[in-house]
Amino acid sequence: MLIEQIIPHYACRVTYDCQETGSKQTDLFRSTDCWRKEGPRYDCVLVQGWPTSRVFFARVLGLLSVSFYHNNKTHGLAILQPFNRKPRNKVTGYIELEEVTVGQYEFCFIDSIIRAVHILPPTSKNNRFIVQDLVDGDAYLRLINMN
Repeated sequence: MLIEQIIPHYACRVTYDCQETGSKQTDLFRSTDCWRKEGPRYDCVLVQGWPTSRVFFARVLGLLSVSFYHNNKTHGLAILQPFNRKPRNKVTGYIELEEVTVGQYEFCFIDSIIRAVHILPPTSKNNRFIVQDLVDGDAYLRLINMN
């Protein structure tokens, strides 16, 4: 397979079926090393992995489209840094995440990204990332049964 062209992107739009309303919703997420001249911005997403029962959280480190000579199709790809999911916090009920070791990355097709998610960074009192599943009804319904 010969690659014809690789084009980097700094934002991506995904459309998903909202679990709350049944309507189509659109999320925009970004991956750039210079956001509004203030530093990097690497948004987080919920990804449908393989096997299909595997759903994971990841930070988007890069976005690109690749086109091949043989089939004249373009494929959207994301470079991800996955998080290790921990059990829900027994006090707060939030899903907690830990960063994986440096250098562990995954590639996925953009079509595998379910939606953007809001993840709070660690603080001085908590060394884990916190998934904000109360941002909207869809996030709550998708994540309520995740342990």
